[in-house]
Amino acid sequence: MPAAVTLLFSEPVTPAGAGIRVYSPSGRQVAAPTTARGSALVAAVSSSELGTYVVSWQVFAADTHPSRGAFSFDVERPSANPYATLLDAGEIGTATPLGLALQALARWVHFAGFALVFGVVAYRVLTRQARGFPRFVAIGVGLLIAAQPLALVAQLASLSFDGDTALAVLGSSFGRLLGLQLGAALFVWTLTASGRSWPLLAIGTVVAVLDGLSAHAIPGWPGAGQVLVAVHVSAMGLWLGGLAAFVRAPDPRFGRYAAATFVTAVVTGLVLAFAHTASVAALVSTEYGWALLAKIVIVVGAAAAALVRRRRLELSVATVAIAAAALLAALPPSR
Repeated sequence: MPAAVTLLFSEPVTPAGAGIRVYSPSGRQVAAPTTARGSALVAAVSSSELGTYVVSWQVFAADTHPSRGAFSFDVERPSANPYATLLDAGEIGTATPLGLALQALARWVHFAGFALVFGVVAYRVLTRQARGFPRFVAIGVGLLIAAQPLALVAQLASLSFDGDTALAVLGSSFGRLLGLQLGAALFVWTLTASGRSWPLLAIGTVVAVLDGLSAHAIPGWPGAGQVLVAVHVSAMGLWLGGLAAFVRAPDPRFGRYAAATFVTAVVTGLVLAFAHTASVAALVSTEYGWALLAKIVIVVGAAAAALVRRRRLELSVATVAIAAAALLAALPPSR
């Protein structure tokens, strides 16, 4: 019987809830409290039973993304274990399929809300409209607020629905960022009554920075991934929100604005794709690579629609593009 279970990760992690659980052949939980030592988690084990032990683990990465998994080991001989079903749980990357779907949905709702608030307000400034598109902004604020509880449920679905995990999620860096995002969304709600555009755009910058703080890090480039994601989210939101407002009230000044925001989103997106993809082969052999290829195809379609000045079609394709971006943000990079 090993004295402890030690898990090694490629970067520092934080236990989510119990962190490591070890179930004996009879189903008893025999692991001591988990301790984190940089990129290692350690849990002492005490048991005299012979047979198959099941180990389940769940952690937060440094970028707040959840990871989970399970494996087994035998002491002297294999045997039945009441928790053996944990070994067969479906996974996409390091989350359950339900958890990944909810993570992507929460991010899509957030990105759509960001676009409908800050992209539309930026278009209002560009066209010098005093109080334009209040309905778009109101829907966007609602989406920004709704995205946060949805993100919490998604995090729990990616780990486990138990009290210890819920408390760990709320007390983690993810929980703190969630609270800040919700606070920013509520602040935006109060500012919309004033009809002033520049304070809203300032809060939009803060929201983009918070999005960057929860983004995938680039190995060897501390902070670079977070800055690039903040710029990417800003450009993407300004482009999509501007498109929505333009379709409702066209203005000839939109052309250069759309080109600038679109090019910024594409350039930062390509840099992030290069940084998070280990090889060309990874593009066709990993979930992240497939989602990235799909996003590239969709963005090319949006560019084609823009070239032929089919703005409604461009808006529809752009909405699908942010769904692909939301999925990419939820999947682990293929490096």
